[in-house]
Formats: sequence, C-alpha cells, structure tokens
Amino acid sequence: MVQYQGIVACSGGPDSMALLAKLCYKKVIVAHVNYHKRDTADRDEQIVRNFCDQHHLPLFVYAPKQEKAGNFQSWARQVRYDFFVDLALKYHIDTIYVAHQKDDLLETYFFQKQRHMLCETYGLKVESMYKGIRICRPLLGLSKKECMQYCLDHGIPFGIDESNLKDDYTRNQIRHSLVDTLSEDQKEEWLHTIEKENREWNKKREQISLFLDTWDQSVDSLSDWLFLEEWLFRCTQKRFSKRECMDLMKQLQSDTLIDLGDYDLESYHKKLYLQKKKNPVFIQLTSLKYGQYEGFSIEKTGRKIEGITLYPEDFPLTIRSVQAGDKIEMVWGTKKIHRIFIDRKIPRILRKNWLVVENSKKRIIFVPKIGCDVQHFSVKPNAFMIQ
Repeated sequence: MVQYQGIVACSGGPDSMALLAKLCYKKVIVAHVNYHKRDTADRDEQIVRNFCDQHHLPLFVYAPKQEKAGNFQSWARQVRYDFFVDLALKYHIDTIYVAHQKDDLLETYFFQKQRHMLCETYGLKVESMYKGIRICRPLLGLSKKECMQYCLDHGIPFGIDESNLKDDYTRNQIRHSLVDTLSEDQKEEWLHTIEKENREWNKKREQISLFLDTWDQSVDSLSDWLFLEEWLFRCTQKRFSKRECMDLMKQLQSDTLIDLGDYDLESYHKKLYLQKKKNPVFIQLTSLKYGQYEGFSIEKTGRKIEGITLYPEDFPLTIRSVQAGDKIEMVWGTKKIHRIFIDRKIPRILRKNWLVVENSKKRIIFVPKIGCDVQHFSVKPNAFMIQ
C-alpha cells in the first residue's frame, strides 16, 4: 500500500486550488465535498477532477445530504471534516491540509468576537487537531488576493463560489463589511493584535489551569466566571459564553440542580458536581454471575458494605436505577431510599444514577454504599456489588 503524506481538502476555489498546486508533487490524496447546493457545484467538482487526472492524484468525492433542518454551515463543516478523518484513518494518514488563508483568519477572529466566544485560540492556528488527526493550514501567511494571483500566474484553474458573494451567512457579512474593507497594512495590524491577545489569553489560561488542578470544587472559591467556564470545558468539551457563566454563578450560590443539555450541574452545600446524563439502567440476572456490567460489577470479594448473600429464590434479580417510592428494610427499620440519600447528604445529581437490586418478589434487597436488607445479611456474603 502507498504511504500517503497527507490529504488535501479541495473545494475547487482559488485558495484550495493554490494549495493543491503547491502540494500536488507530494504523495497526497485529494478530498472534495459536493453539497449540490448551487448551480456551479458540479463545475467546481470537475475542476478538481481534471487537475487530479492531469497530475495522477487519487481523488475521493463525497456528496452528503442534510437529512434534518438546521444550521447548514455547521452541519456542512462537521460532515466535511468527518469525511476527511474517515479517509485519514482508512489510509493511515496523520495530516489533513486545508486552504485557510490570512483573510479567513481575520474573518474567524471577528466572528468569534461578534459571538463573544471563548476559544482556545482566537483566529486560526497553523496546526490544530480534530478527532486525533492533525489539521495543517500552510496558507495562513497569504491573503486571498495572493492565492488567486498565484493561480493566475501559474495557469491553475479555479471556480468562484457565488454563494460567498451574498450576505446570507454571518461570515459572509463579516467578510464583506469588515475584512474586505481593510488595507494590507490594517490587516497586518489586526494580525499583531490577535497574536498579542492569544499570548495574554494563554497566560490567563495557565493561571486558571493551576487553580483548577487543586480546586476542591467549592462554590465560594470561584472568584471569576472564567474559572467556571474552563472547568465546564474540561468536563464537557463545550464552550460557554460569559453571559451563561455569569448567570450560572448566580444560580449556584444556593442549592440547585441545573440542566446543561447532555450534563447535569448541581450546587449542593456549597460544592459543585457535574455529571453526564445516562439512560436508566435495567438489567436482569437469572443466576449469580460475577463480572463487569453496565455501571457496576459483581465480585467474589469486597468490603463489608458491598456484601450481600443471595439465595436461589431471589432470582431473577433486577438491577435498575432507583425510583421514587423505593424502600429497603434495614436492621434499624424500613426506610425510603430517597430519605436515606437526604440524611446522608448525597447530592441529587448522584442519586439520579444510583442503582438498587430487586429480587424476584419485587423487594429491594441491596443498595450500593448503603448495604443489604436484613434478610440478606450474613458474615459470609457470596456476592459483592460495586457501583
């Protein structure tokens, strides 16, 4: 198998054709995505095909269809990069080359600022990672005008995406009203500003990182919304705006459980807890089988609190998520499990994923970290459940 040096993402526009022309003498694969959203889409695909045929380059074309309504630009970017990554994994390639240039860097920066976005880097980096694959941007030192001139000087064909001439998308509006109005000197000034801002932001992030490395998750020690944002990003890989974080900090001053989409965030007794949402667990066992299960394990040995003596008549066992009204009979009497949670000051966010063991008679006989009921206690338990 040929060992390729990279994948060149090529739309057929002047930027990506300039990039392809510069890299066509390497052992590269060319990837083109045709969304069939405009009349000239097939023309651009043909430009790429002709160039690849002329230079004997392997070309892969993907024509995705957006099944659900939503933000086209966001969807298009994701399917495009996922296509590139799939090719990279298939052909054991570690680098994807994309044709972002200087104007794209400025456009991205203005877009980020307009949206009040928090980013690891403002603008664009020469190199970044996407799903474990390196994304390389060799043209960031060139302007869009210079890329087009390179194509004209070297007789490299290209197509103009007419949708970029309209103001249908925010990025297009920024490009036309801001970036295109700047002189080359002004662009350089902005690039220096962005570079300085990134240096300062990296220093700030280092301070935040040092704080979070030893943070005890206490609400009172969060003196700045940036600390909360960086912690949330570490846990969820999702960025939150300043406004969102400021609002969260107000809510977190008292005990509360907050829905963050895929995650739950809770402030409980001045401590913060964050947990990814899980589907309810419901597993049935027809006999005692030691091993690892979804969210728990059954072992032959363990701590006293984890032990239970199971009898043949207990089966089939049901291991499920705790429900309202569940109760267990302990040596000190029968009590609702949620009351035990409250007495032991267990945060609600942890209770949501707590499991119980129910026997064939629909009786709760064990709760992890709480213990077994009176009928299933012995000095020599035959099972230990660990959650």
